[in-house]
Amino acid sequence: MSLRSIFRSVCYTANTIRYRVEWPRIAEAWSRIGLAGTVFDGGAGSGEFARRALHKGLCREVVALEFDASNFVQLKRNLGHDPRAKLMRGSVLDIPLPDRSADMVMSTQVIEHILGHEKAAAEFNRILRPGGHAIITTPHPPEPFPNNDHVREGYTADDLRALFAPHGWEPLWSDYFLTQDTTQAMMRADKLPARGVFLPVAWVDQETNLDRAARKSRSPFGILMLFRKPA
Repeated sequence: MSLRSIFRSVCYTANTIRYRVEWPRIAEAWSRIGLAGTVFDGGAGSGEFARRALHKGLCREVVALEFDASNFVQLKRNLGHDPRAKLMRGSVLDIPLPDRSADMVMSTQVIEHILGHEKAAAEFNRILRPGGHAIITTPHPPEPFPNNDHVREGYTADDLRALFAPHGWEPLWSDYFLTQDTTQAMMRADKLPARGVFLPVAWVDQETNLDRAARKSRSPFGILMLFRKPA
């Protein structure tokens, strides 16, 4: 295990807490799909979730698209050596892939950054094969702390259904993460020297032992929705 992987598993940052509480929700939703062939990761960031999907054998290959230049550098470091991963720099508003070329779409914490999210939804639909699945995660309002990179506060389950309804996508499952207790612990950590990076990430995680209903009841800041495109 690399030093970076060890750090991700034990030390707190805004990313490591997200990996810790969001990935189990993605993996649980994915278990309802089974093995995927080609997965498109739209707005892949550093590629952490794509890397985990490949490592866990959840898919055969990943096409990871990232717009931000610094994130793309990290994406190449994380997945550039893996022949099962194809990496592209670009926007989810104009995905450089043929129609119906992905068996699954994954986009985590991306569309809240995009003013024209209807166009992103249309592009996801264009590249997804009929009968394919999509896992979408976004912030869920109310937002506990300001984020200048977001063009909207978040999405409720109804908001996500409405965004993909014009394409006939059927919602199969929803889940929640980043509960109020966890986000409050994050805000306390951020006030400490070095923004609390010396803290164990497990100390900030206030939700791992909660079930889905309990997470939903505790003002979650994250929502996941699993969709299926009509066959």
